[in-house]
Order: sequence, then structure tokens, then C-alpha cells
Amino acid sequence: MSITSAEAALLGLLTEGPKHPYQIEKDVQFRDMRFWTELSMSAIYKLLRKLEEAEYVSCETELTEENRARKIYTITEQGETAFREKLAEILLEPEHIRWQADIAFYNLDVFEKDMRLAMLRDYRRNIMKKIAEYRDLETFLLDPKCSIYPLSISRRPIYLLEGEARWLDDFMKEIEQQ
Repeated sequence: MSITSAEAALLGLLTEGPKHPYQIEKDVQFRDMRFWTELSMSAIYKLLRKLEEAEYVSCETELTEENRARKIYTITEQGETAFREKLAEILLEPEHIRWQADIAFYNLDVFEKDMRLAMLRDYRRNIMKKIAEYRDLETFLLDPKCSIYPLSISRRPIYLLEGEARWLDDFMKEIEQQ
């Protein structure tokens, strides 16, 4: 059975060690994974049940200090195999990026030239703010305990947004020359 990208993200967290759903949710929040995965709290529970049925994770129940039952999930060998296959599949083909801004770029001619340029300058300012936010995240992740792989998740958007800013500069020059 092929797994979804969300299931792969979940299995990736379990490769770090056994976890209960609340721990998984905290990892998703702490790592800002909602920006690049489809893991909501309700999805985590649903996916864990599905992965357990497929025997990609196993589940044990333990008692907490408060004497409550808590399920702990562990990735199985089958789960690791499916996870690795999905990662290889994901990296095989670059994904087409869909930018909502393309709707505006495609239709900018509904505005006067000065308005177009003003909106694009605002858009560029916001791109630069996002780059600064990702640089802050990168600085935070530079902790010696952080692997280069999670660090790459903070760096990749910087490169993408810097490319967007360069493209935007060229695009604004073209508009000015019209």
C-alpha cells in the first residue's frame, strides 16, 4: 500500500522514537509543520488508526502518572519500508508550485500602471518580511542539536522567496518600460 504525504510526515516523526498522539501534535506545532504538511490534530488520530490497520505502526497502551491510559505508537519495519519508498517517490519528481499571487499577476492589467507598481512594491516588502522570519527560524534551528535536514526546511523558503523577489524586480522593470 502506498502512503500519502501526510502519512509519510507522521511516520517521519515516529522514526525519531515511539510517541503518543499529543507528543506528535506538539512536534507538529513546535516545528511549524502545518506549513508543509497536512497534519492537523484530528488528522493525526485518523492517520494513526489507518497506519495501524496497515501494520505500519504498532500501538501499546501505558498508564500515565495520573493513572490514565495512553496509546504509544511505534513505527514497524513495514512502516519504515513504506516511509522510505514514499520519500524516494517524493524526491523523484519536482513538484509544481502553485502561488496564489499568480492569479493577481495574470490579471494585473485591470489596474492602472501606477497602482500595479504600488501593489507589487507592497508584495515585495512582504516577501522581504517573510525572508526575515525564515532567517529568524534558521538562527533558532542552528542549535548544535539540530540536524541539517530540519534546518533545510527553514532555508529552502528563503531561497524560493529570494528568487521570487528577483523575478519581481525584473517584472516591475518590464511594467515600468511599457
